[in-house]
Amino acid sequence: MVPVDFSFHGKLNAVQAHLREEINLKPASFDELVRLEMNDLDKTLNPAIVLAVSGSCSHHDCKSEALAGIIQFMFMANKVHRLMKDEADLAEELRQFPVLVGDLLYGKFFLELCRQKLLLFLAPLAQVMGTMSQGGISRWLSRDKELSRDQLLQIIELESASLTGAAARLSAELAGVSLPLQKKLESFGWEMGLAWGAWKERMENSIVTSILQRADDILDDISGESQIEIHPLREVYQYLAKELSTDYNLQTMGS
Repeated sequence: MVPVDFSFHGKLNAVQAHLREEINLKPASFDELVRLEMNDLDKTLNPAIVLAVSGSCSHHDCKSEALAGIIQFMFMANKVHRLMKDEADLAEELRQFPVLVGDLLYGKFFLELCRQKLLLFLAPLAQVMGTMSQGGISRWLSRDKELSRDQLLQIIELESASLTGAAARLSAELAGVSLPLQKKLESFGWEMGLAWGAWKERMENSIVTSILQRADDILDDISGESQIEIHPLREVYQYLAKELSTDYNLQTMGS
């Protein structure tokens, strides 16, 4: 369940309400076109990272909420594209809808950049899109192989950590903090996404715990920064750590 005690809970609700409004398609509903199953972490973590960084950097304007939605559109688009199947007996609409809906979500991401005058972020976000796609290609090419731990983590870095790292860094850039602090926050976001991805892959608990410890160490490192209030970042870290302490199989998908 999404925690109600985030200090930025109202902003997170606003982001999620805007996302629902934007994907309310006519004449068919989003759910009629694709069955995108998302648990609470899928719905929450990426926008929460953006808003936590923004809150920690004392940046309080509508652009941070817009960026949170933009990042989530990218996450959802990638997730929808991964629904594509190439089975011989698959109905044509089931083959085409994930492509079309995923492209629509990518279009929403670009539209929001234009609306909010955030086009300066187009190049880094386009690069992340390419990195995530590279991860998907690597996963597909290795589908019949038994991957080592390091090989699987490399794919997770491309597919997941690249987006959470960018979410943190761009939120910090939007807040106008120093470049060294932006890089530290990017590293924090990166480790959060890597831990999340490792958990989804059902990797050993020791691996997930080790990655989370690296994220916690980064928080300790930046806690003395005069430009930052650590509490919102701690909230998101604690939320993720709690969620990842459970078995992935026990998560209720689509809740």
